[in-house]
This record gives sequence, C-alpha cells and structure tokens, in this order.
Amino acid sequence: FALEVASRFGIEYFEHLTEAIFAGEICVVVFRTCAGLPLGQIWKISSTPISQTEPYMILLGGGIGLLGAGVAFLWANFHWRLMDFFRVLGLLDDENTYAVPRILLGACGVVVISMLVPQTMFWGEWEVGAIATLAPASELPHVWPTAGLIGFEMDSCRNCIIVGVCKLLVISFTVAGGYRGGYIFPFFAAGAAFGRALTFAFPELSPVIATLCFAAGITVAI
Repeated sequence: FALEVASRFGIEYFEHLTEAIFAGEICVVVFRTCAGLPLGQIWKISSTPISQTEPYMILLGGGIGLLGAGVAFLWANFHWRLMDFFRVLGLLDDENTYAVPRILLGACGVVVISMLVPQTMFWGEWEVGAIATLAPASELPHVWPTAGLIGFEMDSCRNCIIVGVCKLLVISFTVAGGYRGGYIFPFFAAGAAFGRALTFAFPELSPVIATLCFAAGITVAI
C-alpha cells in the first residue's frame, strides 16, 4: 500500500522496495512491543503449519492470485455501474447537496446484506480470522445477534462463495454511499471467503495458501 502511494508521484515500486520492507519491520516491532503482543502472524488460519515451502507452492499461489485478480476485475466493473446508478440519481454532485440520501441508500445496501450474511459486517480485520477458519457465526466479534436473520454459516463451498460475493457488494455500497474507509482489510475478508471455497472444492489444498493468496490477488489487482 505504501509503495502504491509513492508510485502516484512517479516512483516505481522497485525503487523503494527495500526501504518499505525495512520500515514495515520496524513498525511491526514497535507496535507489538508497545501493545504487549508477541511477534507472529495476525491470524491463525490453520493448526497445521507449513513446515517448508516447495516450488509448486509458488506456482499454486500465483494461480490462486490470478483467480483473485479475475474476481477483482468483475468487482470493478460492478462497482463502476453502481457508481453510475448513484450518479443517475443525482447523489454524486460536487457540493454534496444530497449527502444524506446518498448515505442512506448506501447504508440500506450494507445493512440488508449484513443482516442476512453477518460475516460481511464491519471492515474485516477482526472478521478475517473467523472467515478463514470457518468459525461459527457465534464467534464473530462486534456482531449481535451473530447469527443474523437466517442463521447463516460458512459450512459449504456455496456459502463461502456467498460470503465473498456479499462482502464485495458491501464494499461497493460503502464506497458509493460516501463512507470513509479503505479497501485492504475488506478485500482480505472477501479473499479469505473465496479461498475457503477452494478448500471445499479441493480438500488437499492448504487453507493458508488458498486464503492469503486469493486475498492478495484481489487487493493487488484493485
């Protein structure tokens, strides 16, 4: 993300890659030390760690990342159409004359979807762990009632895809409604759901590789 910001000023990614990695490591150490947290992964996706990396895993991760990029392409096309819809309604004027109707329309999309699929609520940082591990809805943080209106659970490939699609829809309605926030963690949540869908279709696939590579593919593409 930091490299993307720098690239907007004409700087290529590779020109500051080393500095970005070094600065990132310092930030992690300082933050976790001040917060009293151990150095380690943010989310524990699988109880079985990957002991060593094999060459095929790199190719596999690249392929899954391309799937994520394809999903990002589809989302981008939908999002611009949704923005056009808001524009046709006259809600995107530069003076924010109709800011309240715009916010309400965006909120309607977010709230309706979230009540049916509670895994899509909020920005995703705390929800990714539950999504990536297929945890029951009762373990969702900051959500009450956690089961939503229909008791939705991520217990099948289809339901994982539904979570991924709905999360992307929620992101689009959030942005179109003018709410502040970023894309990174929400896209990671969607990518984790799509990655878990792959593990249902291919049980031998590592949940760690599937979720993180799919999430990275979507985020980088956008």
